[in-house]
Amino acid sequence: MQNIALLEKQRCNLILTNKAKEAVEECSANEHAFFALQKTLTVYIEKRKAKTIGETFLSIYFNAEHNEKLDSILAGKTAIMDCVLKVEGLLATNIRFVHMRGPISTNRRLPAALQFVTKPNNGAGIPLDLHTKIRELPIAEERTEYVKKRIASWEGYLKIQERDATIDDIHTDFKQSYYNEDFSRLTLVCPYVKAKEWKQLEGLSVSIQGVRGEIGQVLKANAGKQTVEIDLKPFAQEQARKDQLNLRSKQASFSNFATLSQIRRLRNGFTKLEKGEAVNANLETILFEKRPTVRTAKLRDDIEFHNNLNEYQRKAVIGALSVEDLYVIQGPPGTGKTTVISEICQQNVKAGLKTLVASQSNLAVDNALGRLLSNQEIRILRYGRTESIEEEGKKFIEENVALHWREQTLAAVEEEITAFTEREQELQVSISKTTDELAKLQAWLEELTKEIAAKEQAAIDEPILQKEIQSLKKELKTAKAEKEASEAQKEHYEKQLAQLASAIQSQEQILAEYASAEQLQQTIQDNTIKIEQWQAAIQYKELLVEKQELTTQFQDIQVKYEQENKRLRFMKESQNYIASLTTYDRIQRFLQHYQVQPSAVLAQQIRRLEHLEDAKDLEAWATINTRLQKAIAKLEASVSPEGKERALAKSRQQPVQSFSLQNLNGVFAQLNASFQEGQTPSVEQLESYLLGLYMRRDFVWQKGMALRQQQEHKDREFESLRKNIASLIHQECAITSFDVQSLQRQLQPYLTHTERLQQLADTFQAEAIPEESVEQLKMLVTTTQSSVQTARQQLQAVEQANTQLLPKRAAHQTAKASLQEIDEELAQLEEKIKAINIEGLKKEKQLTALTTLLQSTPERTLEEVKEAIQTANDSLEELHRKQQQLPLRKKLQEQWRDKLQNATEYDLDEIRKLYVRHANVIGTTCVASASKEFMENYPTFDVVIIDEVSKATPPELLLPMLKGKKIILVGDHHQLPPLLGDDTLEETLKGMLEENPNFDGAQELKSLLRESLFERLFNNLPSTHKQMLALQYRMHEKIMHSITPFYAKEENGLQCGLPDSDAARDHGLEGQFVGRDDHLLWIDMPAEKPFLEEQVKGGTSRYNEGELQTIRHILTDLNTAVMEAKKAGRIPQDAQKSVGVISFYGEQVKKINRLLQQELQLPHLQFRTGTVDKFQGMEMDVILVSMVRNTPKGGDIGFARDYRRLNVALSRARELLMLVGSADMFAKRAKHQDTRDMYSNLLTTVKSYNGLRNHKGQVM
Repeated sequence: MQNIALLEKQRCNLILTNKAKEAVEECSANEHAFFALQKTLTVYIEKRKAKTIGETFLSIYFNAEHNEKLDSILAGKTAIMDCVLKVEGLLATNIRFVHMRGPISTNRRLPAALQFVTKPNNGAGIPLDLHTKIRELPIAEERTEYVKKRIASWEGYLKIQERDATIDDIHTDFKQSYYNEDFSRLTLVCPYVKAKEWKQLEGLSVSIQGVRGEIGQVLKANAGKQTVEIDLKPFAQEQARKDQLNLRSKQASFSNFATLSQIRRLRNGFTKLEKGEAVNANLETILFEKRPTVRTAKLRDDIEFHNNLNEYQRKAVIGALSVEDLYVIQGPPGTGKTTVISEICQQNVKAGLKTLVASQSNLAVDNALGRLLSNQEIRILRYGRTESIEEEGKKFIEENVALHWREQTLAAVEEEITAFTEREQELQVSISKTTDELAKLQAWLEELTKEIAAKEQAAIDEPILQKEIQSLKKELKTAKAEKEASEAQKEHYEKQLAQLASAIQSQEQILAEYASAEQLQQTIQDNTIKIEQWQAAIQYKELLVEKQELTTQFQDIQVKYEQENKRLRFMKESQNYIASLTTYDRIQRFLQHYQVQPSAVLAQQIRRLEHLEDAKDLEAWATINTRLQKAIAKLEASVSPEGKERALAKSRQQPVQSFSLQNLNGVFAQLNASFQEGQTPSVEQLESYLLGLYMRRDFVWQKGMALRQQQEHKDREFESLRKNIASLIHQECAITSFDVQSLQRQLQPYLTHTERLQQLADTFQAEAIPEESVEQLKMLVTTTQSSVQTARQQLQAVEQANTQLLPKRAAHQTAKASLQEIDEELAQLEEKIKAINIEGLKKEKQLTALTTLLQSTPERTLEEVKEAIQTANDSLEELHRKQQQLPLRKKLQEQWRDKLQNATEYDLDEIRKLYVRHANVIGTTCVASASKEFMENYPTFDVVIIDEVSKATPPELLLPMLKGKKIILVGDHHQLPPLLGDDTLEETLKGMLEENPNFDGAQELKSLLRESLFERLFNNLPSTHKQMLALQYRMHEKIMHSITPFYAKEENGLQCGLPDSDAARDHGLEGQFVGRDDHLLWIDMPAEKPFLEEQVKGGTSRYNEGELQTIRHILTDLNTAVMEAKKAGRIPQDAQKSVGVISFYGEQVKKINRLLQQELQLPHLQFRTGTVDKFQGMEMDVILVSMVRNTPKGGDIGFARDYRRLNVALSRARELLMLVGSADMFAKRAKHQDTRDMYSNLLTTVKSYNGLRNHKGQVM
């Protein structure tokens, strides 16, 4: 929030309505008198919801805190002036005077220093800058509603804590009490507790009458045994060990006051955020927006670090110091979070800033402050309940700071007094040294005076020397130009001579090597004639061979041509006989004669004709039909119409019968016989004859029709066949005709070529043919042609050499004479240049000396020496003064020491007040930061650093965040989330849902559990506002690799910062279970009794007796190994190896404690035990993890399924990590695939270092 003292004073016109004037007149004469009481009022302006569209409504708050002259009028009240923002000024509609509980200053109100002008027509108006800022203000009610709506999702956290917070206090007497072995727990025998109260006791705070404060918390209440087991706080444990815990009253009280008080503080935090009372106005978006808006930061480059930081730590510190509002630091195990927090605190102290260091637990706060103890400039104040603070932090609680400061100052004073003798000697040495230095300076002063005189003379000589040098340079330039010209000519003539000599030598060599031109010409002529003769012979012999080959080829083609041509004529002839193919026999003879090969379709058609019935009787039956018609006509004429009808009717009644030609001819013969004998048959006979003829007429008609159809079908088949045969023969003719034409085309070039061969043979003289073969002749031609070509080239070279040789010789003589002249000129120029250079170098040296002298600044040095002499004199004077004062300072320091040693209670109280007032680093828990006393004394901080953020719930984080102008969050979302009792928030929520599936707020909590506040901020903030510490220094590199998969998705992963982890984390042990090179071991348990898990009767916790026995053997072996290492000198004699024995289950931890406290005596080991959850933030040399779960069939592994819990378990060890449990149970038999994958990766890492052992320590 803005500093009130720095506000710019502004004039503002104020117009009051009658209602506002009446309100003012209740406490003042009028509005003019009221606002004239103090020239400028410090006010806080809040924007309200608009009652009218387009207008801006305001509430202006002011009280007497910063307006002292209003004190008598306001009398502790706050004035609230309701206004409307106008162009001409502020219109006050009402003024109220109320008592306000909360602060008048919030981040939703604009602070301003205003001079209200109430006189009309004053021309003051409203300043433009003020008007703009008011417009930019958020509407207060809307922001409040927004925060209420968003913070409602956090109610689930409080409801979880409230579930057991409604219990009334329980007061009872106890008859007996006893402690456990290490005085960490107290058991009370309480026979008077009511039956219904036993179930309510667990988790309640315990007070004993006569003992100040709560002594601890109830761990277990056993109604059957009437015992209450109490987990004592550190102060109570200490008193119990000294037998100073007063239990004589025998009266105990069990209360949930601490829980209720904590919940009340958390709710107050909600209210403050809703009202805008956060110091950082941007806190609301930081808490609730997915991607919070943060101010852009420019990284500082002027930081001088107090600690030795690595690259990532430096980036984190620079980022945290550079941002204005929020910075997030992810610190995996062992990466130096405490170092970073220490560095930030020290930088803040140097800058004059006040820092709050908070965390969820007192242990984390004390760890965070631990690195600051050695810096006396840092005034640490530890705030909280004394009994909850670690011993190291108790010296900084308010009642102890005076004593601590006195002890610290006394030690510094004693050191100062002890150093006085040494200081006296140092002063004497400094005086002697300064005196010597002063003498040297005086001598130097004299030398500088001489140098200045020489410089003045050099200023006179330097221009003259410059002119002489310039003249020499011009002369030298001319001589060099002449030399360059001569050298160029010389080079030209040398090149010319070289070229001419080479050319002359080349031409002379040619003439010496080759024959004369006449001889070469004769050789070319003779060889050319031979080549022509041989080429003619080659052509003739090749033509003869080709002719023979073509003759053979012609015979084959001719024969084939005649055959094909003959077949073509034969096939064309067959076309004339196709129409005569009317019978099957003719067809067969035709195909055979003309050698026609029928196609498959045609062959099938021919076979079908072979079986057709011959219709050759068709004519006979036609004759019978004619005769039958004539006979019927004759008989019908001989009988009466009635007789005809009777015969016709009878024939229709008779079935059609079959008759042969013989029968029909017999009937005709019988009729002829009847009529030829001259007798006329009777009417009955005639009708009988007519009936017989009618019956035969029907049969003959049917027979005739059948024969006609058969004949027509046969005719069609033959016609189709003839067409198919004609088509086939036509195709054959076409193909054969194409072949004939092709053969004709082949024969044509042959005939033409034969004619050409004949012509060549007739013109060639056979008697001139050489005996050599064609190949031999070709070789002769090729060789002779090459000789001719060579001769021609030689002839050309000889002719060219003769032409060029004479002029080249003449030119060579001329060039040689010119070169001699040039050499003489160059020798003269070389001498001249040499003389000029010698003179020039001499003058250049003189000029350089003068220039150096002129460029020197003896005058300035003279002044500096004079100043140095003055400084030395002053220093010498100061040293003499200190030497004289040293006894007095010593006396004062001794008096100061005496006063500190004899300080009274009053003195110490004054020291305490001063220390508390000027404390610059304050440490407390998140919840304690909201206590009334703390809020009154420390309402705001420049910087709030919250450590172990992941272990705190958002309501807990809110309390310190409300106080910080800048907020720095430090944590690791890959480690355990918040714990409620012994369970994580997730496990507690699961239990509540089992009790009440409709638990209000469960959905919001599930959403927050999916992504914590810290994880959301780290994932979504820009890179300038976050940093992961990627180098860990705690554990050996092999141990680190067991947790690197959890950080694989981070930008830089997790790396080992130890240069040589074998040397830095050498445990020095050799034993049955562990070797010198072993740092990561898994002691595998078999899936058999007694190594199987067991469940507590009546409870849910588990233990494993087999693992306990194995742990007994391991610890005994480790103790022996430490003893042997001491003997060998690898470990100091008085050292103890710190060993942490942890488990996922509380019952197993109890049995481990019993084993260590009652059964084992291991003097070389120092132990600490606990559940994995309680061990977060701790580290030991050696860690044993008892994994407990082991069943033959496998199943859910419970707590160990959470990768964050496993990460914590694996990252506690510095030198040696030993997992004790069934490898197969976790890597193979676990219920969920992701769990099996996680432990399989871990097992693979262990095996890669040869770290898998059986329960007897043997390598597997």
